[in-house]
Amino acid sequence: MLKTGAAALLAASIALPVMAQTSTSPTSNSAATNAPATHGTAGSPTGSGYNTPSARNPIMTDDGGMRSSKIVGSSVYNDKDEKVGSVDDLVIGSDKSLHAVISVGGVLGMGAKMVEVPFDKLQFGNTKGSSDNRIVMPGATKESLNNMPDYHYVKQG
Repeated sequence: MLKTGAAALLAASIALPVMAQTSTSPTSNSAATNAPATHGTAGSPTGSGYNTPSARNPIMTDDGGMRSSKIVGSSVYNDKDEKVGSVDDLVIGSDKSLHAVISVGGVLGMGAKMVEVPFDKLQFGNTKGSSDNRIVMPGATKESLNNMPDYHYVKQG
């Protein structure tokens, strides 16, 4: 009898919070239902897929904008198709300038050096042929990035 009572009490303690939850249905004005598409899916795809900027490069939006959430974590290559690092973060300066923090070297983020480069030094193009988000930084090498001053998110005294 004690086991049956304990089992019933356990089942009730699990079921009651679930039953107390109310579901909310999204309104017709919710951001999720009205958010702009990041790639065009109307019509038939071309031989290489949908012919929109976002279909060719996940960083891009169809109106020519860029998605910061897709830039961070992207691999950075030089114009010789050599991987030189990856984007760790985007920093907006107090003067409203935009910079990218590039992680260079290291293994799985351990031992990597952080450097800051002006955002306009990065090129975004057609990267559909690659499984990762590719950004090109012409003229960059691992050595040239390693020779840059270390970037620290917090000033070290």
